[in-house]
Amino acid sequence: MRLYFLSLFLLISFYNYSQGEANNWYFGNNAGITFNTSPPTALLDGALSTNEGCSSISAPNGDLLFYTDGRTVWNRNHLPMENANYSPSTNFDGLNGDPSSTSSGLIVPHPTNTNLYFVFTLDEPHHDNAFAYPNQGPADQQGNPIPNYTDVPFHEVPTDDDGFNNGLNYSVVDMSLNNGLGDVIPNQKNIELITYDPNNPEHLKFKASEKITAVRGGDCSSIWIIVHFIDSFYAFKIDENGIDETPVISTAGPSITTDNYRRAALGYMKASPDGTKIVSANNTTNYNPADANQDAGDGNVYLFDFDNNTGVVSNAQMLIEGFNAYGVAFSSNSTKAYATTNNRTIWQWDLTANDVPNSGEIVVDDFSNKGGMQLAPDGKIYVTNLNQSQLGVIENPEEDPENLVYNQNGISLSGRTSTFGLPPFIQSLFLNKIDIVNLGNVLTTNLDLCENESYTLGYDDIPNATYTWKLNDEVVANQNSASFEVTLPENVNLPYTEFYTLEVDLNDGSCPLIGTARVTFSEIPEYQNATLTECVNEGETVSNFNLNEAVSQLLQDTNLTENQVEVSYFLNFDDAINEENSITEISSFQSTSNNQPIIAKITQNNCTDYQQITLISGQLPELGNDTSQFYCLENLPELLQIDSGIPIIEQANYSYSWNTGQTTPSIGVNQAGIYTVTVTNNMTGCSTSRSHEVIESNIASFDFEVEDTTQENNTISIIVTTESLGDYEYALEYPFDFQDEPLFEGLAPGIYDVFVRDKNGCGTRKERVGLLGVRDFFTPNNDGVNDFWQLEGIVKADIRIDYIQVFDRYGKHIASFSQESKGWDGTYKGKPMPSNDYWYVIKLQDGLVLKGNFTLKR
Repeated sequence: MRLYFLSLFLLISFYNYSQGEANNWYFGNNAGITFNTSPPTALLDGALSTNEGCSSISAPNGDLLFYTDGRTVWNRNHLPMENANYSPSTNFDGLNGDPSSTSSGLIVPHPTNTNLYFVFTLDEPHHDNAFAYPNQGPADQQGNPIPNYTDVPFHEVPTDDDGFNNGLNYSVVDMSLNNGLGDVIPNQKNIELITYDPNNPEHLKFKASEKITAVRGGDCSSIWIIVHFIDSFYAFKIDENGIDETPVISTAGPSITTDNYRRAALGYMKASPDGTKIVSANNTTNYNPADANQDAGDGNVYLFDFDNNTGVVSNAQMLIEGFNAYGVAFSSNSTKAYATTNNRTIWQWDLTANDVPNSGEIVVDDFSNKGGMQLAPDGKIYVTNLNQSQLGVIENPEEDPENLVYNQNGISLSGRTSTFGLPPFIQSLFLNKIDIVNLGNVLTTNLDLCENESYTLGYDDIPNATYTWKLNDEVVANQNSASFEVTLPENVNLPYTEFYTLEVDLNDGSCPLIGTARVTFSEIPEYQNATLTECVNEGETVSNFNLNEAVSQLLQDTNLTENQVEVSYFLNFDDAINEENSITEISSFQSTSNNQPIIAKITQNNCTDYQQITLISGQLPELGNDTSQFYCLENLPELLQIDSGIPIIEQANYSYSWNTGQTTPSIGVNQAGIYTVTVTNNMTGCSTSRSHEVIESNIASFDFEVEDTTQENNTISIIVTTESLGDYEYALEYPFDFQDEPLFEGLAPGIYDVFVRDKNGCGTRKERVGLLGVRDFFTPNNDGVNDFWQLEGIVKADIRIDYIQVFDRYGKHIASFSQESKGWDGTYKGKPMPSNDYWYVIKLQDGLVLKGNFTLKR
């Protein structure tokens, strides 16, 4: 019976320290990443903004519980816990850590109570607070109060510091409080743990450095919390009884005196995952608070042995000195140690070497400012890049330098930025992890399945080993083999996630091996077949297709977006099933025939479905060329019919869209404009457009300019009015032999018919004009030359004149005579008229009236 309870106790405690607890990290300026996805992805919901220290904790299944900067604790909804909120609203009643402490917080689950978590905080041991001790800081070196901290401008009490060096404290979070969101138990808050000599006044001023780490005890159930101060390590044990506040004190390594604080307190300390080593970075050993530049390049890195049964630290080995060291880490198999120094370099040491210090090599040296390092659930080491939106990643930390892969831009923070720190965890979370998902070369604890799939989790079948499977923290009865087939439970909503744990006890006195799997079952979306149409000219049957244009059709009845699925294409179903001969020219695939089917393989969360895509080479409608037509304004309001170009017997197979909004095969218009019709094949959706330009025209209106002379070289010039819109041509006497020029020259006197014809077909207008050979002047001086003013003659016999009248400049009628007479002799009532201009009016028998003027000269 005793063995039974011991075995059960070990299983319960190990469940609490399974790998999922380290799956969510919050750090830097509202940055975060989660390992609940493979590969990890950025978190954008964090409320934490810290220069250095931070800590996060998740449930064994990877669900976030809470996180802290050492002062405020935020719950999984990213709201401050009521009893741990360092803000003006609570009078700064938070925890006793400091965001500017290297390791301001470290969260450890209670070994046996799944609701309780210990939040350890380390304050920044600031010299300005020490100068004020036992009063509240900050103060100068003489103990006089000052308004701000000397090395951080504008930092003041209480906004940035409470004015005291609080050392190591712990608070207890109870997850059963606040409806399961958790809160700090009021009477278990900021409980101080002594990591100094209470009888030493200098110790009392500072109390602790900024170094803390945690590792599993040799009994496989307890946890050691280890901190450092000056030259000593203080190891506190946590077991089923809680925290033993009496530490195991080990003096080992260099003495980092408080004379050099606060800078000398900087730097991470980590235990190896197997609990046998500790590596510690001292940022400087020579810092003068009055001269901040004095600490340059004067730090070191030390390696120690750790006994995880007794808590004793021993066997100090200096790995390097003369560097400003800060971040440290171990590989998951505890064979390699790492450190960041001087902001830009990463060192590696081989812990299996006979001479570990001499095995050290610089494995990364670039121009990014590096800070903290942290081993992750995926076995990689993540490195901060100061004020950058990505973390560096050591992809294979177990490898020797020549094979090491470092990715400066290993994971994007999606616009958020890292600072110096990353959250520390119990280092044993990354030890003895076994792969029960078994996806080949991919080491992951995440498994995505479709709703209709089953999967077998498992590990090696080891003789004499005991296998215990748990599902969502509950032991699975009668399941003690090395494998376990998982299927979707009935009556659950999708997606549905379960958390499986396998504990393998080798029954050889060693701690059990732990394997975890976060299994998510997802619904297979109802994808649809798709059709792609590329339009071709008549006679063509093949086209080039962009197959990705079908994805929106495939997803049309789902809630998925295109970036949530992976789609590949195959010529037939067999190739798709076997993943052979995939189509590579996705954006320009050339079909081989009309209505060609191909297969789309659609994958989302590892759920795969197959749908057909039909490739249609659609015929473009044949409409003919664009046209232009003339509309004669004389026809208003009659309509001019323009058509789409589709024969009448085929018109029902197409749809029509005119830019007038009409949808008929033809339309009637009586205004100028460009009329465009888009004709669409109702079967294929292929469209072609055709334009008709309608141009207004009309019969010409015009005037004349005539030049009458006595010679046989008279001219008629035709002037078309601005109201005439057409393109015109001109003829004289008869309506043929038209010319483009509106000028007729070399004409004898006479009466002429002028014809103006619209080239656009709107008609011809006829007008008559007379060239009568009217003299410009006459001289009635009885010399027998030009003594009378008369027409020079009428060439055409059929032209008769009714009368010829003469008027003076005032319109007074002077004379009338016929065409048969001699003409006017220049007298009025027998008296000679003076030299001057006179006007004539000539009326023809056909009604034409001609007017003009001439001159009488004496």
